[in-house]
Amino acid sequence: MASSKFQATLGPPFAPLSILTQWALSMHAFRRNRVPVTKKVVAAALCNSGYSYRDVSRMIGGISYVAARNAYFSLLTSLPKEEKKSRRTVAIDGSDVNIEGNAYHLWLARDVESGEIMTFQASPDASADDGARFLAAVAAQCANTPFVRLGEGPNTPRGLANLDLYFQTPGSQSIIGRLGRLLHTSAG
Repeated sequence: MASSKFQATLGPPFAPLSILTQWALSMHAFRRNRVPVTKKVVAAALCNSGYSYRDVSRMIGGISYVAARNAYFSLLTSLPKEEKKSRRTVAIDGSDVNIEGNAYHLWLARDVESGEIMTFQASPDASADDGARFLAAVAAQCANTPFVRLGEGPNTPRGLANLDLYFQTPGSQSIIGRLGRLLHTSAG
């Protein structure tokens, strides 16, 4: 039974929270759902970003640190094994999620050709450091320098804006080159 104070909107059908929630439900990642699935997904994303279970429990509210740990491991073990692959195109999306009055930014990276979820993370402030850590996690799964497609509109990954990646024209080769160099040096 969900708390009446809990509020999280899934957003557009291709928003990261919507994709991760639908994926977790289709994979039966969570056995019991006394805590809303969207709350578990955000808790798992925060844990995947390096926050401790107790910190996640305090940030999210209404979830114990054991539940945060269980959500993290349930979602993580449902993902395909992390491995370096040659990828042609990687889609990076981001969205802001509001849980009980607190805003979090959720990032999601997917292989466009296979549809495989590569990695996901969340951050309370979407800083440039968080964005760089997210890109390093993406780069760890790329054996080459793929074309990176960034979300547009509400799916724009806010934490990557501070990395000076958005200030060229959309089709510019320089933005692809800069992302490629960033991914390559993060993986290297």
